[in-house]
Amino acid sequence: MPGLHIHISNRMEILAQKLAMIVRTPLPSPLTPEIVIVQSRGMERWVSMELARYNGICANACFPFPNAFLEDIFKIMMPDLPEMSPYHPEIMTFRLMHIIPQFIDHTGFGHLKTYLADDDTQRKLFQLSRKLADLFDQYLVFRPRLIFQWEENKEEKKPLCPAEGQRSIL
Repeated sequence: MPGLHIHISNRMEILAQKLAMIVRTPLPSPLTPEIVIVQSRGMERWVSMELARYNGICANACFPFPNAFLEDIFKIMMPDLPEMSPYHPEIMTFRLMHIIPQFIDHTGFGHLKTYLADDDTQRKLFQLSRKLADLFDQYLVFRPRLIFQWEENKEEKKPLCPAEGQRSIL
């Protein structure tokens, strides 16, 4: 049956076996790939090997990362979207490289100013900007509510220490 299938287990072997049973039934069109969302290239390789072990072959399967999968869905649902999102990490990196130097003289950015002080080639600025862009990309996928709050200039207020009788879980 086509569609979105969600299976939950704390054992990857069980999940791989359930996935193998699902993809064993071919899709209506032989040109339509099976889409399996993965978190890493290592997971992609392991899942494809497990599918091949259970089914004898793993072919015509697509293993996108969550953000790439979401971008594809958005492009289908909203064809007017630009080809490359302005929030794509490669674009965001260079935007941040332009923005960060404007703020290093502000209060609270002393450590950043010290870090970038001897950066004649802008290598440190590039590496920092790239890391921040990747983090924002992760936030867009996994913590979108936090991004929306930032856009509305609202901060999520959490106590530094849990109240008596409460647990703090990170």
